[in-house]
Amino acid sequence: MSAPTNDANPPINGGGNWRDSVAQTFRSEEVRSIAKVLASLEPGATSASKTMLAMRFEESIFKAATDLDDYRKTIQKRIKRLQKHYTKQQKDAAGGKGGDSATPENEEATREKELLFEAELRDKYAARLLYIAKHANHAVAHTKIKNGDHKADVLKQHVSNAKQWAVHLGLDLPLPEERKLFKREAKRDMDFLTKLSTYLETRADNIHSHVLKMTDPDLFIQDALVKIDDILLKNKVTEVYRKALIENDTDKPAFTAEEMQQFMERVNAPVPIPRRNQRGDQVRAAVARIEKVRAAAQATYTYMGLSVADKTSFRGSVDKCQTVALECLKELENECDDLVEELADKDSDGKRMIQLEDAWNNPMIFSEIDSDETPAVEEDEEPDTKRQKVASHGKVPMVIRSRYLLTPGRNTFSTLLPALKRKKAILVRNGSATFVRLEFGKAFEMTIFFVPLLVTVRAMATDEEKKTSMSSMSGGLRWPSLYQGLCPSEKELAEGKKSNLNVLGVTGSYESLAPIIAKKLEYASSQATYVLRRCFAETTVGKSARAKTEFEIEILEAGALIKFLQMARNTYSLDWVDDDS
Repeated sequence: MSAPTNDANPPINGGGNWRDSVAQTFRSEEVRSIAKVLASLEPGATSASKTMLAMRFEESIFKAATDLDDYRKTIQKRIKRLQKHYTKQQKDAAGGKGGDSATPENEEATREKELLFEAELRDKYAARLLYIAKHANHAVAHTKIKNGDHKADVLKQHVSNAKQWAVHLGLDLPLPEERKLFKREAKRDMDFLTKLSTYLETRADNIHSHVLKMTDPDLFIQDALVKIDDILLKNKVTEVYRKALIENDTDKPAFTAEEMQQFMERVNAPVPIPRRNQRGDQVRAAVARIEKVRAAAQATYTYMGLSVADKTSFRGSVDKCQTVALECLKELENECDDLVEELADKDSDGKRMIQLEDAWNNPMIFSEIDSDETPAVEEDEEPDTKRQKVASHGKVPMVIRSRYLLTPGRNTFSTLLPALKRKKAILVRNGSATFVRLEFGKAFEMTIFFVPLLVTVRAMATDEEKKTSMSSMSGGLRWPSLYQGLCPSEKELAEGKKSNLNVLGVTGSYESLAPIIAKKLEYASSQATYVLRRCFAETTVGKSARAKTEFEIEILEAGALIKFLQMARNTYSLDWVDDDS
């Protein structure tokens, strides 16, 4: 194949600089000609696969040329040199010669191939390597917190290698302070570039995935879905998934292209733009987004069961569904508080009623607050023990039980009861055990135990459950069941009645929803238990650690309990005001 030539006079644009006078259409034609030549030098290659390399080749000559004639002559000269060297290598290989002739002409052609190969690697891996270099420090720090020092050190070594590869390819690292730490290899011959290409091919994607997962999980999932789509288009993989879904789905779905098309139309349906100050429009827009998320999930499931032929028609749908669902969820998150306030059930005073899902949607979090309800001691006590302000002192010891407050056999001091009453907390003595109970509307209740320090959050017990507890009994201590308030009554079971649960806008049977709700309540309980123990732990640090007598310690622990009760009320009861009646 001859070198690319464009004998026609190039189109001229107005301008003083000769480069400004060359039209882009002329340069594009030169790029196409160069790509055809490069493709002919590599068996199996196409001109389309060499277009990017041809563009860089043409760009370097265009910038270095002194005028248009020099530009055209240089392209022809360098392309002829590549063709001649390639032809000679082919003849030497066929004739058994080593091809070891080291003439200046051959060396120049070899260097030309090396530069082209290096440019090809740079085009292919530049984006990933620069992303690794930019986010490496954050990814290593996050890995250390999540997985420990060892895995963080391993990732640090890998990202350091990636930065070195980027420098070898002539890329500038994003952080200026790191540019002096890595040096570019001076002798970048074909052997070096081939070895570098092997490293990049086998390790760059893996390192990029780890960094991406730590810095941007959503983008990581999107990147993974693009790769998975190619895998799902293989016949063997499709048959395995299709067979498994058909055999195990009790609804026996058909997995047809028509069904998939319907779901994708719902995924792509526009969301109505709400008018200003129109709550009804906002609600309709939120419902439309929820429907799009639902359709995205259904479309993804249906896509997994399609045949290969049908999958080809919907290539990229999994990525599309994930993107749409993510966008809708972000919009819903921004609007959630306003919509919940607008749609929530209200009491007679117009205040939002507490719902069962509030227990886990808004779990307790420890925060530094000072409660005004710390029980006071008698006037003749030392001033230092009247009220201890607990400050943060870094790490605090773990406290798992009350030392004196409300422990078995110990009397309750008089000033604690009024403080509990102001928080509407109920003090319960049951045999040898004592606990405190908080009720949050008609939705759920919180039970606080002291030996050990534990909190249980349960659905509000029914009247029948209060009379006849199905909970376990141990030493007179009533331990609330995870399914309290969720299971049908014995009367309903005897009569064969089926009642449904309604949580988070979902209505379902007890059998399907109760285990899920129980797990959620268990999570809320563990969060509240941590906060309670954290409050009691602060009675052992700072000035509080100087308390020596049992009474002084009991006062501090009472303050910790009142602080916890205030946190609980602030968390679940909006605009809480202490009851001073």
